Amino acid sequence: MEINLLFLFTVVPAIILFGIAKSGLGGSVSLISIPLMTFMMPLNQALAILLPILIFSDFISAFKFRKEFDLNTLKLMVPFAAMGAIIGASTFSFFSEDYLKFILGIMGFLFSFHYFFLKKDAEKPAKENFLKGAICSSLAGFTSFCAHSGGTPTSIYLLPLRLRKEIYVGTRIMFFTCINLVKLPFYIHLSMVNSGSLVQSLALLPLSVFGIFIGYKLLQVIKESVFYHAIYTLILVASTKLIIDFLYTIRI
Repeated sequence: MEINLLFLFTVVPAIILFGIAKSGLGGSVSLISIPLMTFMMPLNQALAILLPILIFSDFISAFKFRKEFDLNTLKLMVPFAAMGAIIGASTFSFFSEDYLKFILGIMGFLFSFHYFFLKKDAEKPAKENFLKGAICSSLAGFTSFCAHSGGTPTSIYLLPLRLRKEIYVGTRIMFFTCINLVKLPFYIHLSMVNSGSLVQSLALLPLSVFGIFIGYKLLQVIKESVFYHAIYTLILVASTKLIIDFLYTIRI
């Protein structure tokens, strides 16, 4: 992997953004990380390099939030997300990356648009919903396997619950810690993660740790209302970008 100006403007910010996402701050902003990395390498290589980094970052974040998460929510979400990841592993060679990102973009755009423009009482907590949780978690597991992009379906279910800021972050972190561990043996089986990709992962790992540090510092100073507005805004921006990228692709 050649280190040049393009590397500094694509791979470096991509890894840092994933680190910030792992702190729980603006998880959906990492939607732009995979497209950035594909400027430098094929999608499979980017996914393989990122997975060990994500797992190590998960462990750091999970330790910090080990007492702040909603266990009942995880009991609903994790099994369905694991099913989604298994489906992703079984169909990985058939899916279109562009169409997957477009679907994520549409979901995120409608979700955030509803929050900002249609919902009259956006701060009122929603009740837990088994069907919604099952669907969103399955999609999160599938898209997480195929493109490390499970943040939007996860947010669609978690954000309306209006959990306390720290509980929301901790629940999200524990959720993805479980899912990334489920993904690892399948990545190895598909020969995506190997000794070469692991060396590259280790070399880039400090960037993710730096991103986690930035995210934690920001999380400490942001008010809860501002926190939720920021997350929805990031989802709206990232989702709009995915839609525009898709439309540009099919136009070409």
